[in-house]
Amino acid sequence: MEKLLTYNVRHLRKCKQLLALFYLPKYNMSHMDKKTTYDKYDAGQTFLYALFMPFLVAIAYMFIVYIIASLAGQTMDNITSNTIYLIFATLLSPLAFLLIFFLVNKTSRVDYKTALNFKAKLNWKYLVVTLVLSLICVFGMSNFVNLFDVVLSLMGFNGSYSLPIPLDNFGYLVLNLILLAVLPAICEELIFRGIIFNGLKQYGDKKAVFLSALLFMLVHSSVEQTIYPFFVGIVLALLYLRTGSIIYPIILHFTNNAIVVVINYIYTQNGTNLGFELSTFNILFSIALMLLTILCIAITFNIILKKGNKDNISKEKQTNSNEQSPNTLLYIGIIAACVIWIFDLISGFVA
Repeated sequence: MEKLLTYNVRHLRKCKQLLALFYLPKYNMSHMDKKTTYDKYDAGQTFLYALFMPFLVAIAYMFIVYIIASLAGQTMDNITSNTIYLIFATLLSPLAFLLIFFLVNKTSRVDYKTALNFKAKLNWKYLVVTLVLSLICVFGMSNFVNLFDVVLSLMGFNGSYSLPIPLDNFGYLVLNLILLAVLPAICEELIFRGIIFNGLKQYGDKKAVFLSALLFMLVHSSVEQTIYPFFVGIVLALLYLRTGSIIYPIILHFTNNAIVVVINYIYTQNGTNLGFELSTFNILFSIALMLLTILCIAITFNIILKKGNKDNISKEKQTNSNEQSPNTLLYIGIIAACVIWIFDLISGFVA
């Protein structure tokens, strides 16, 4: 009986080893092989998607609207001037970015919660610095951006930028804050600082900061939105690099957009013109204020937020493989974005 029991125990152990041989690798492959950070190829494909996905979604939306207009016996002008149409049209880009985010994480098998450090506790020092940076960016660069727009206009460029949803009352203000501040802050940061900037860190932190800001500018596909998106893209990338959490770029992005919406609401209610008068004083003041803004931001990142996050540094070392292989999708995306930007420039002078 004792020999039989010993035999059965040994037999069970062998069976357990065989089961482990066949089933545990499959278990490990399905649960344990997720990446904990992004690489440059994730950044390349994400930018390419971010460049074209909103455009394709917009085409699909217009096709659906055209069918509805035809069935209802309405003209496209009547439909497109409707506020409901404008609300859904404004939603397209954030929703497309959100779709891209989950698509890339799914196909690239990335544990985005770990990669983006969602579990990081809110640091009040970082929060205060983030809010101050947002104020510095908006009010420090607004005059220079207005100067850039006026110069373009004097050169014969015909362009216009206005909020898509009216700001006639407080309800529209709240709606604009949701559509133009909350949703873009979350969706765009998940894409550009979350995936793209993290992935580009394989090229080094400095290159990643400037390249991600360039891509952020190019994805706007607008000559008028050249200066500020590039500038604030640098600030957002540096903020993420130094704090180690995607939460702070989201907060800065939201605060930045919210300030612009609220200012437009105040001026709309008061009937005040936001125009920029071109004069020697305004030119010199705009340039001086821009330089002072850059100086304040440089001081902030070199003194207050000097040290980077240790977790980010260790993750960057993990992704430092295949650094010399070409990132074809990124190159295609950059070339396509530059072509679109040049087309917008030419059309602005021709129109």
